[in-house]
Amino acid sequence: MNNDNDNPPIPSAPQNLTPAEQADHDRSVHDYPDIHFSPTEYVVIDVQRSPWGIVRIWLFALLIFLAMGAITILMHQTSPIEMSTAVYVGLFVATIAATALVGIVGTRIYRNNSFIVTNERVISHIQPTPFAIRTQNVELEHIEDCSVSQTTPAQHMLNYGSIRLSTVGDEQTYLFTYVDRPKEQFRVINHVVQQVDEGAPTKYHKRPRIQQ
Repeated sequence: MNNDNDNPPIPSAPQNLTPAEQADHDRSVHDYPDIHFSPTEYVVIDVQRSPWGIVRIWLFALLIFLAMGAITILMHQTSPIEMSTAVYVGLFVATIAATALVGIVGTRIYRNNSFIVTNERVISHIQPTPFAIRTQNVELEHIEDCSVSQTTPAQHMLNYGSIRLSTVGDEQTYLFTYVDRPKEQFRVINHVVQQVDEGAPTKYHKRPRIQQ
């Protein structure tokens, strides 16, 4: 993995991007059409989520399938009324449909969450449910604390965790869960925030990279 100290940021004038910075800006504008970038802004890291979050969703959907299947069998064994084969087929189809719906909707919601760090700010889009959506933006200079956490054996074994950023006075907290390779991605974010905290230029000719 590249050492950030070996590749220090090269400053540029606030309104005069280098060719490399301009290329990063143009690429960001193209790749993220929903974000309004300033003339000197570009994405440093788009934090990636762990695929284990999707596995968890489908395991939950499987539990629903098994629970509904068990209920159907129980109804067959205890119901005083004999139900036709068509009814059981209908219940089976409904069980499969419910399982698929939970899995597909859950996966879509999971993928709709994003945590993007540019050379100027953090853009957080959090959607825990189909109808609850929260978008937050904060300038990097307002970030006071950065932390990464892995609190369970599963998180350590599967290499995922959470990244948390808080603003001055802890007035606002930005939490992103199920982060893939959290320590590596956190190192990139912390590097950018530290540059701002130390008064260094926030424009990067060479962006920090994480190990693939």
